Amino acid sequence: VNNAGIFTMASIEEVTHEDYRRQYDVNVGGTIFATQAVVPGMKKRGRGGVIINFSSQAGRRGEANIVLYCSTKAAVISMTQSLALELARDKIRVNAIAPGVVDTPMWDVVDSLFAKYEDLPIGEKKRLVGEAVPLGYMGQPDDIAGPCVFLASNDARYVTAQTLNVDGGNWMS
Repeated sequence: VNNAGIFTMASIEEVTHEDYRRQYDVNVGGTIFATQAVVPGMKKRGRGGVIINFSSQAGRRGEANIVLYCSTKAAVISMTQSLALELARDKIRVNAIAPGVVDTPMWDVVDSLFAKYEDLPIGEKKRLVGEAVPLGYMGQPDDIAGPCVFLASNDARYVTAQTLNVDGGNWMS
């Protein structure tokens, strides 16, 4: 499970090379190189395997002042498809999960950045996005765990190259 990710927010005029390198190194490079590290062992065992990448609903659409995060998460979706095709002959399934808004410590960082860029009180963006989810609330980590277990299980043995939205209905595909 490739679940490392970082978030920054900046207008295009404020994005720095360092911001770019850090976001892409963690969100894209981390996924590529962690996958590269496990694939040889999966191939050697000869029983296939499962790789689950974490993208985001932000990888499905753009958002103002979040060009780096959105583009890295879109890259994860594309990588998932490419890797699934490359590794299918070795019976290695590659899928992704695109969570929506999930109440984790990362959302405290996101909320504080939105407070700065949208001139909101701390906690307001978090409250608003939770209320805007069609199911009416911000997800919890447990809401993501079950779909992850499913993708890792034999019940999903015929599922590969897919990105599963787990977002309370925020993105409909």
